[in-house]
Amino acid sequence: MLIAALTGFIFGFVGSMPVAGPIAILVLGRGLSDRVRSGRYLALGAALAESVYAYLAFWGFSALLVRYTWVVPASRAAAAVLLSALGLHLARKPRNTSGAVPPPDPNVGNKRSFLLGFTITALNPTLIATWTAAVTLLFSLDIVHFDKGSALPFSIGASTGIASWFSTLLFLLARFRNHVSAGRLSTVLRSMGVLLVLLGVSFALRFVLYFT
Repeated sequence: MLIAALTGFIFGFVGSMPVAGPIAILVLGRGLSDRVRSGRYLALGAALAESVYAYLAFWGFSALLVRYTWVVPASRAAAAVLLSALGLHLARKPRNTSGAVPPPDPNVGNKRSFLLGFTITALNPTLIATWTAAVTLLFSLDIVHFDKGSALPFSIGASTGIASWFSTLLFLLARFRNHVSAGRLSTVLRSMGVLLVLLGVSFALRFVLYFT
């Protein structure tokens, strides 16, 4: 069980490093906006949802997506709307040209941040494929015993690894944020908004392609 938890932690920590997914972009945005606590709650929600996918992948439940074919297109449509709305909210923020670093936003809405992270991750069923590939690699290495008692420690380890990486990222952002001008921070946040919109559009296209 300890080995399963440790390998889950490593997979979760390393797998969360690329700043390409919507959760990574949002956490990065919270860190740059000096909303570290809100970013942590968002990451915790995402980690909890992704741990469920890790658990299911360990048991080989990807076959459920074949049986319930409506899950994938429905989740893509919902994710397209949610990501596009969040992206537009960031992209339409006025650019800060005063040269002064804006005061941090109050740490309110932590429950909403947690639910946002959980929802965005839960609406991404492609993560089951990602974790299935990870579990397949793990099986080939023959370092974890695949039995009933290992699935839960593996998923808990994965959740802890994901949360640990984002906590590390937020710590680094809090430490070095003041070295970046307010104008540049505004540009980065607006760019992240555009990237989220593009991710939303990609989900919408995949939703359309499913039916064509």
